[in-house]
Amino acid sequence: MRLKDYQSDVLETLSRYLRLLSERREEAEEVFEFKRSKGREAKLADFCREAWEALHEENALPTLSNVDGARIAPAYIARKDGIDRPVPNVCLKIPTGGGKTLLGTIAVERINTEYFRKQTGLVLWIVPSDAIYSQTWKAFANREHPYRQMLERASGGRVKLLERRDAFTRHDVEHQLCVMLLMLQASARKTKEQLKMFQDSGKFTSFFPEVDDPLANKELLRQVRNLDHSDLADDTFRIAGLTVKQSLGNVLRLVRPLVVIDEGHKAYSEIALQTLAGFNPRFLLELSATPNSGKEYVSNVLVNVSGTALKDEQMIKLPINLINESRADWKHTLAVAKEKLDELQTDAAKVRNNENRYIRPILLIRVERTGKDQREKATIHSEDVREFLVEKLGAQPDQIKVKSAEMDELDKVDLPSELCPVRYIITKDALREGWDCPFAYILAILSKTTAATALTQMVGRVLRQPEAKLTSVASLNECYVFTFDQEVQTAIDHVRRGLAEEGMGDLAASVRTAGKVAGIGSQRKSIARRKEFEGLRIFLPRVLSRHYRTKEWRQFDYDRDLLSRLDWMQFSFAHRATFTPDEQEAVERTIARVSVEDLGSVDDVDLSKLVTVDEEVESELDVASMVRLLLDVIPNPWHGQRIIEETLAELRRRGISEERLFTNRLFLVKAMRDNLKDQVHQATEVEFRRMLAGNELSFRLETANDPKLNWELAETFELDVANNDWELHRQNGQPLERSLFSPVYQKQVNGLEKEVAWYLDADKAVRWWHRIAVHQDWHLQGWQRSRVYPDFLACLHDSGDGKMRFTVLETKGLHLKGNDDTVYKAKLFELLTQHSQAARSVGELKLDLAQQELRFELMLESNWREKLPTLHAK
Repeated sequence: MRLKDYQSDVLETLSRYLRLLSERREEAEEVFEFKRSKGREAKLADFCREAWEALHEENALPTLSNVDGARIAPAYIARKDGIDRPVPNVCLKIPTGGGKTLLGTIAVERINTEYFRKQTGLVLWIVPSDAIYSQTWKAFANREHPYRQMLERASGGRVKLLERRDAFTRHDVEHQLCVMLLMLQASARKTKEQLKMFQDSGKFTSFFPEVDDPLANKELLRQVRNLDHSDLADDTFRIAGLTVKQSLGNVLRLVRPLVVIDEGHKAYSEIALQTLAGFNPRFLLELSATPNSGKEYVSNVLVNVSGTALKDEQMIKLPINLINESRADWKHTLAVAKEKLDELQTDAAKVRNNENRYIRPILLIRVERTGKDQREKATIHSEDVREFLVEKLGAQPDQIKVKSAEMDELDKVDLPSELCPVRYIITKDALREGWDCPFAYILAILSKTTAATALTQMVGRVLRQPEAKLTSVASLNECYVFTFDQEVQTAIDHVRRGLAEEGMGDLAASVRTAGKVAGIGSQRKSIARRKEFEGLRIFLPRVLSRHYRTKEWRQFDYDRDLLSRLDWMQFSFAHRATFTPDEQEAVERTIARVSVEDLGSVDDVDLSKLVTVDEEVESELDVASMVRLLLDVIPNPWHGQRIIEETLAELRRRGISEERLFTNRLFLVKAMRDNLKDQVHQATEVEFRRMLAGNELSFRLETANDPKLNWELAETFELDVANNDWELHRQNGQPLERSLFSPVYQKQVNGLEKEVAWYLDADKAVRWWHRIAVHQDWHLQGWQRSRVYPDFLACLHDSGDGKMRFTVLETKGLHLKGNDDTVYKAKLFELLTQHSQAARSVGELKLDLAQQELRFELMLESNWREKLPTLHAK
């Protein structure tokens, strides 16, 4: 599946952190071993903190505003496991609906392959509620679901799903990726004997020495000193000593799981944090929409995805329309909501006819009571609503379902199915979290007294956009909330609070009442051009591809027009003759076996005499799983298999054993991915340049009748403006003079972009400028898959030759200087500048701009002040 741009950015940042983490860990271990070899006292350095601080030095971490308003990256929060070892712990801040769980499953693969260099082990996936537990288990158990597919890819097709009560063995952990789903409440404890996972069990004997072997138990406790144990001194039938409890809790401490905490902000209690640390995790990955929402900063936020990113990717319905029925009752409110549902159903029929997309809008109804014996005249019960819908509003009984703790009529109902009739879902609290249906468009709050709480808790249930793709009908790109007899501003505040709790506080202005953006003095504004630029038609070219038979132009498609042209036989792992695996010859398991017969009496035991037995484990290479790990680089699996088999054959010819190949298989795949990715990018660059030079691709304004071939800048655009949004002025406080649109708001630019905007507005060579990336309408597609959305478009004054000169600017922070993405954009900009400067008439279009010249420039934080004046002087 193809990820959204922001999702790819999240994973790239995680990989970058993992690379730094690996480097710092290796350095720390080398120092540790060196000190030990010299007989000096040694303690492993906190390599987790050092890796984080390296990111900080590169300005690559999200920032927060301090008390003075300055943007700073918070200090690292160190976590130690139960025996005082540093534990990498990071948080991916992703709004609700942004794919937290999907990114979590892909992150498991990244952490295992890039950091642990293995595909096996134990993943402890912790969720906060029954609803999320059921939803996650259902997805993980479905082999067709993207979550399961990502786990299968991470494990090479060897996933073993576990619940807390399931038995598993050491062999399972060493040969499969065991994923245990666990409720947060089950993992936290107040007393040692309170829960079964910390009690002795006969399910896990393969992880422990024999109960009546106190020497082996003592050695195990020496190595892992936070294991729970029992004192057998009072047992007259056994030899005096200690025995390690054979509990699930102790198994976790021995195998050191990768812990994924879904809705991680709910794991901040002292008991929960202590318990998680006590599991001796190798890595803590937190997934949360609202980390650090309390007074204390308790999560290391590695990435911070904004609500705007989801909006730009068409993943959520906005704006939220809040309709409050004053001096009304619940029946009137429900009737109005039902009318809106019918309108949306009519619009959905248009979408079906025009776009062949199936959408069935659903109305969520929040009531006061759902219990069987709770129906009273003074309260609004689910059955009251069901009867009113059927008897008074004409709904069909099979269109109505109740979701409550006692009655789950949605169980086994496939809501997205075209055969499903459901249009109304009645609930009280059952849909507050862990429930997802993009067809939910309307939320009706029928409880007057608890409406404020319901607005905050349930607004997220109607935000997701079907198929993460906007429709051609505006009403189906928005969502709707109906209340009655509420103080409107209070209701607005609670909806905004709900957005903040879904991790989308930056979209708080996207709440409208009565057709306007909600809030005192705020509205959805139409931003127009300055008068002197009204009516000026401004066109920009797109990258186009010419059909080889019809010779007609169409928009360039990366897969269809570029990847399909590559000769995949040309690719092979360039370093297969020099690749050197680690020296480890076999996968080993070392078990200390101690017996009284061998070592004498307990009191005379010398722990240095413990016998170590190496046990071989299965080491057969799974080529198919290695191929899957290459698919995003080599999309043709046949060629992926060929490349891997050629590589393995060469390594075997060089005398590298099967055990050594198996041990280093993930290290090998990573090296192959990096090398092949470079090769593919080189090949696509050569082909892209060839096609552009051969007129198979175009980056000029085209004269064909299809208006979609050229991009035209609109006369106006819509912007949600809150009452606390400030207009952008010049640095001296005077109004902007050269912006194409007016006004410009400070929220449309970041720090570096603001400085560039100030410069452009003061530059007399500039006729007008526009912050073009705000809506991501116009983009560039080159020889890499990711699209480029430039930041600024500036039009320079006519130099007398009749040409309109445009400068397209992309700004980059200093920490991105020299990275692969920056280098790629610089090369792409240079090529497109050269191509577009071969000016020609646009003929039949009769544009206002008969000729134009485009120049693309990448502006780094370190040199843009020197570069811009030189550029405009040209």
